[in-house]
Amino acid sequence: MGSDGLFECQEAQLHIPVTDHLIATSTAPSVFPLVPCCDSNSEDLSLLGCLVSNYFPEPVTVSWNSGVLDEKITTFPAAYDSKSGLYTTTSQLTSSDLSSQEFTCSVDHLPTKTKIKKSVSLKACGPVTIIPPTVKLFHSSCDPRGDAHSTIQLLCLISGFSPANVQVNWLVDGQEAESLFPYTTRPKREGGLTFTSQSELNITQGQWMSSKTYTCQVKHNGNIYEDSAQRCSDTDPRGISAYLTPPSAFDLYVSKAPLLTCLIVDLASADNAKVIWSRESGGTVSPSSPVVKKQYNGTVTVTSTLPVQANDWVEGETYTCRLEHPDLPKALIRTISKAPGKRIAPDVYMFPPSEEEKGNTVSLTCLVQNFFPSDIAVQWLYDNKEDHTGHHTTTRPYKDHGLDPSFFLYSRLVVNRSHWQEGHTYTCRVVHEALPGTHTLEKSLHYSADMDHEDICTEIENEELDGLWTTIYVFIVLFLLSVCYSATVTLFKVKWIFSAVLQLKPGTFHDYKNMIQQAT
Repeated sequence: MGSDGLFECQEAQLHIPVTDHLIATSTAPSVFPLVPCCDSNSEDLSLLGCLVSNYFPEPVTVSWNSGVLDEKITTFPAAYDSKSGLYTTTSQLTSSDLSSQEFTCSVDHLPTKTKIKKSVSLKACGPVTIIPPTVKLFHSSCDPRGDAHSTIQLLCLISGFSPANVQVNWLVDGQEAESLFPYTTRPKREGGLTFTSQSELNITQGQWMSSKTYTCQVKHNGNIYEDSAQRCSDTDPRGISAYLTPPSAFDLYVSKAPLLTCLIVDLASADNAKVIWSRESGGTVSPSSPVVKKQYNGTVTVTSTLPVQANDWVEGETYTCRLEHPDLPKALIRTISKAPGKRIAPDVYMFPPSEEEKGNTVSLTCLVQNFFPSDIAVQWLYDNKEDHTGHHTTTRPYKDHGLDPSFFLYSRLVVNRSHWQEGHTYTCRVVHEALPGTHTLEKSLHYSADMDHEDICTEIENEELDGLWTTIYVFIVLFLLSVCYSATVTLFKVKWIFSAVLQLKPGTFHDYKNMIQQAT
């Protein structure tokens, strides 16, 4: 089925009869839906096909009812079999998102007045393991005092995802820019279940120094993942740079295949370059072969990955990536280990949609806070299965400026209003090393007509009124107690004065009376 992908028949094998003479009579076509092969070597799940065979005469019309926005339909010219005297053609549907829909291939053969419809979907391949990508954006070094027309390269590494379908967009200050011309490589299997890809974008140093924010946005399985970069500071050196990135929380605790990545940029040549991995404990390492890539600005990028054991990383093992190159006066060394500090498990809160939201979609919000370190992964589940119905966006971890060194982030899931009101359960799953057991924490939410926002507000108002009446009651009781206390004290004082006067001698009493009169 061409060079774009391998196909297998979904219903039956095709048997083309072979005869020794040409068939001159009209023959209705046979139609077979085609899906990508589901074996381990298949890397392209963005194609569906329809095989139309054994018909005569020409033509046939093939159409699809996909409704996918980024679809591309290609119907190939018919092939004529001189032995059978029959024609065969194929039609191919290409899109970045074919996993959650069923499509119909409609064939119309006017000479025989035959109309055939066949349904085809990727469900025939069985369940697909969904692993979200890790997105890292790097930039080449710059000289703020240099030529404004020199080239700055942005390199977006997309790794550890499955299935292989990804769509990459570049944003400038949060908006898509039509003037950008990135180059994105085809996903390649990196071992096991996951794939890797990269997208490269060249801009001028003048654009980079304008303080604009460049974002690599990756769409995978209906969800959005992104990383951003801004201008370099005035003190950034120009020359060869190396970056060492840790394994993601998802790789550590879910897929169980953590990788360290050593990226070296701005090499003039990869000749005689050596990337040497080591670990502080002296144990053996088995890095992958370095991948050398020539960039548009004439420099060379070298990428090397090292599989590590999750237990070694968690226990604080230190890993070193060492670059030896003739252009360097001494070896360039980068080390990495698990971030020190007290481990703090995250708190997770789910918030339902606001009543003010209008339209056919609603937003669910997941707040993850008070966690350390910042390495964390967020997934959304739909009825305890990986969500395929909506889109979610997760912010990067932000440092909390409180007393404890902790981080927080938000994740927002957009779903159809009808699905939400049907009572389906939506779950925010968080993966973090400080969580006990499986290192995951889940919080779920579902629509309930018995408790809407008005009920919640009414309940809060009732609680506030109860608290106000309690305060008033306590004030009245204290006021009455203070009055009674004052009256009692005054009564005792008057009684004491009269007792003292009655006990005085008569002469003294008259003197006291005169004193009172004089005072008045």
